[in-house]
Amino acid sequence: MPYDEGGFREKAQKGYYAVMQKVARPLVGAGVSPNHITIAGMLLSLAAGIFFAAGMIFWGGMLLWASGLMDPIDGTVARLSGKVSRFGALFDSTLDRFSEFFIFFGFLVYFKSGRMLIVVMLALMGSIMVSYIKARAESLGQKEFRGLMQRPERIILLIAGTVLNAPINHYLLGGCQDCTLKGVLVILAVLTNLTALQRLLSSRKELA
Repeated sequence: MPYDEGGFREKAQKGYYAVMQKVARPLVGAGVSPNHITIAGMLLSLAAGIFFAAGMIFWGGMLLWASGLMDPIDGTVARLSGKVSRFGALFDSTLDRFSEFFIFFGFLVYFKSGRMLIVVMLALMGSIMVSYIKARAESLGQKEFRGLMQRPERIILLIAGTVLNAPINHYLLGGCQDCTLKGVLVILAVLTNLTALQRLLSSRKELA
């Protein structure tokens, strides 16, 4: 039987949304506002940034994972409760940017000297520019956006790089200090800026 990639992706998406709805329905029943969930996600990112700054990379990664879970839940709660609004979308995007700043500021403090400081700054710049180009292009009428390193991919990569930093370094890299985390940040520094460039070139075609 031939492999049906489109069918598999559709089933995976349906399963994912079904899980999100099961998580969101009790919150809707309890009267939890989607904005409250958005704020909780931002506060978890702030806590993750503080842990990263203090060198507690694993626990910061776990907090980042918890924050990442808030991202799809707030939108699902908004849809199920009928509280979808343009301001809600703006509020969510604004707090997402604050969350990214908190996370990368934590890394800036942790890598406060040496080459990694420049790498973190480049990763932060690329992450913000990917989001900015999308927001600005949408305001000018562009509908479709692509790119390798969008926000979900950035968060997943950071979670993997922080939670798995210690075990991979210890068991696979011979005790190399933060090599996994550093590698992830280098990947982000390169791919986020390439994604920003990719979106800019795409927008040039659509908005010309």
